[in-house]
Order: sequence, then C-alpha cells, then structure tokens
Amino acid sequence: MNVRPLSPHVGAEIGDIDLRQPLAPRVVSELKDALGKYGVIFFHDQPIDLEQHRRFAACFGELHIHVGGEGTASKPDEKYPEVRKQHFHRTSKRVSGEVWHTDQSCAAVPPMASILHQTIVPPDGGGDTLFASMYAAYDALSPRMKTFLTGLTATHDGAKLFDKGTSTAYPVSSHPVIAVHPWTGRKLIYVNRGQTTHIDGLPRDESRALLEFLFEHVESPEWQMRFHWREHSIAFWDNRCAQHRAIWDYWPHERLGYRIQIKGTEPPVPASAPDQ
Repeated sequence: MNVRPLSPHVGAEIGDIDLRQPLAPRVVSELKDALGKYGVIFFHDQPIDLEQHRRFAACFGELHIHVGGEGTASKPDEKYPEVRKQHFHRTSKRVSGEVWHTDQSCAAVPPMASILHQTIVPPDGGGDTLFASMYAAYDALSPRMKTFLTGLTATHDGAKLFDKGTSTAYPVSSHPVIAVHPWTGRKLIYVNRGQTTHIDGLPRDESRALLEFLFEHVESPEWQMRFHWREHSIAFWDNRCAQHRAIWDYWPHERLGYRIQIKGTEPPVPASAPDQ
C-alpha cells in the first residue's frame, strides 16, 4: 500500500491495495491514519460488489443507517438498508449533496465516515466531487477569532437540507463550532451551509452574519481539492474533518454509485481554549 497526497491540505490516493480481498489489521490501521490525516482517501480500479463494500466499511466500525429517511435523493438498497444507491440521470430532478456539507451533521451522533463507490460515471469529466479540509480552515482563522468561536455551539437541522413534506422527522442537534478530531487531536471548524441553522445564544442578526462568514471561509478554494471520478473509483471521507460538495454538471448523462456510512461513536468533541 502506498499513499500519495493530492493537495497541500486535503486528499490522498491509496495505491497497491485490492479492496476485494479481506484487509489485514495493519492495513486497516494505516488506512485510519491516512483518513484522519488527509480527510479523504481515494482508490481507483476497485470493482467491488456490495458484500465487499460492506465488509470493507465494517473494518472501521458499525454500519450507519441514513437519518434522512424519505427526504433524500439517494435511496436505500432493497437488500441492505445501510447501502444508499445514488442513481441520477435524464429524469432526475436533483442529486445528492449539491451544497457544501458534512453528512448528517443534524444527528446527535453524526456518521463518522462515508465510502462511495462509483460504477457508472458521466462522460467528458462530469460529476466531480469537491472536498475541503476543516483543519486548514480552522488554522487560517485569526487568533482572536479562534478565541471567540471556541466554546460556542451551533444548531444543525435536517429540515434545512432534506425534502419538505415527508413523513420523516429529521433530527435537530447542537454541536461545537470548534471541535477536535478524536484520532489526530487537531482542531477544526464544524459548521456547514447544508444543515447549520444558527449559532446558539447569539441574536439572530449576529448569528446570521457570523455563520455567513464561516460558510464562505470553510468553502474557500485554498483548502479544497476536486476529485475526478473514474469507473470503479472509491472515495472514503472523514465527516469529522472534511466537507464535500457534488457537482451536477453532467445532465442528461447518467451517474451511479453506492455509499455506505460508518456510525460515529460519539458526538463532535468540543475544543478547549485555543493555543496562545
């Protein structure tokens, strides 16, 4: 197995590995280290089936059931409810993830990570996914802003992102604005345009202005990368320290993939006072 960084702040490609085969504990440990460090890791030429996909995901924890219920563009697989089928084509009205977000931050314990395997990709380079490092976004804040944000919490509401008028009751949760990654100890920003609605304890106007600043800040191209999918590519991203956004530039062409998520083991961990 080898690891090749793809940008200064986020993303790395993993080579010399076959995900159709069971992984040794040492390899799983190395992949966890790479995931925590780079935020998202990629694999090419991995024609896995759903059983192999589930086995790979289970190396990192219990499999997660999507909290969006009926209100999502992706749909659960008929056999495996933890597998989400993302199939978009000429008749699709929308696709999953067209706004910057971290998956299901509205949950009390959001999914730790997501693993997406693309089996059909559109022609001409369409359907890329953007990823951004929340480590780098935090590091770029001024010392005064880090001090101000540390200790604040924000509300995340699934109704902001998921479909209206369904029978699903979407979760609403409060999480720290500045969190710390439990594996790496690095601090990060944990708000996203898709599901964060307001900063707790601030007047509406102050909350709106602060959130808009943070949304624009975390979406800055300086800590982004753009992943170009190939048939049987896999992206494995850490929802604790990376955000992502899908690009729907391929209509009326087809894109098909399957995503499995790994359960979180704890809510986002609040950061302590910033380093002086």
